[in-house]
Amino acid sequence: MRAIIVDDEAPARRRLRGVLQQIHTVTRIDECASGRDAVELLKHGAPDLVFLDIQMPDLDGFAVAAAASDERPPAIVFVTAYDEHAVRAFEIQAFDYLLKPFDDERVIATVKRAEDFLEWIRRAESGNDAGEPVLRRFGDVSIDFATHQVRRAGKLAELRPKEYALLVALLRRGGRVASRLELLREVWGYAEDVMSRTVDTHVAMLRRKLEPDPAHPRHIVTVRTFGYRIER
Repeated sequence: MRAIIVDDEAPARRRLRGVLQQIHTVTRIDECASGRDAVELLKHGAPDLVFLDIQMPDLDGFAVAAAASDERPPAIVFVTAYDEHAVRAFEIQAFDYLLKPFDDERVIATVKRAEDFLEWIRRAESGNDAGEPVLRRFGDVSIDFATHQVRRAGKLAELRPKEYALLVALLRRGGRVASRLELLREVWGYAEDVMSRTVDTHVAMLRRKLEPDPAHPRHIVTVRTFGYRIER
């Protein structure tokens, strides 16, 4: 995978480069010290991953994200010291949102999820697997899309239809975050922005059936103030 680091602070770029260099699937790392340089670089080839600061002196991270290719969009990971931009970031389909100072393990986990997501995109575009996502397992849970069967530790998990539909909606994103509103529209068919605890209630039921410790979920995780994603 090719990654681009966009940050006006050199120490922040070096810190992130050091983590990415530990991941063997990241074979090329480019750096940009400004938003304008990043936009120019994006014009000359689509990367797989963009690690993007938000507050920069010329163009902010959202302007850079808007310049990314629509035909082959990269997985955009915002890396910032401020948490107030998270909702806007996920509204524009950001893959992840990391707060500085970040943990190395969090970056590595994000890259691994991005690999799954990008592989799903590639297979869907080529027609392999009927467009189904690569991610069909997490923890000791396996999902058979052909039979709609879900098993945990080899034993059949009895999911209600909406629970299964919610699980599939999360899996299809390959690790990308799904907002509550997206899930309400996709799984329940709500056309308007409504206030509902339906998603949270069904996520809690999924966790009780599929997580080893539902009170401390490892795989069906919450993205604070926004929604949920599947963590392998």
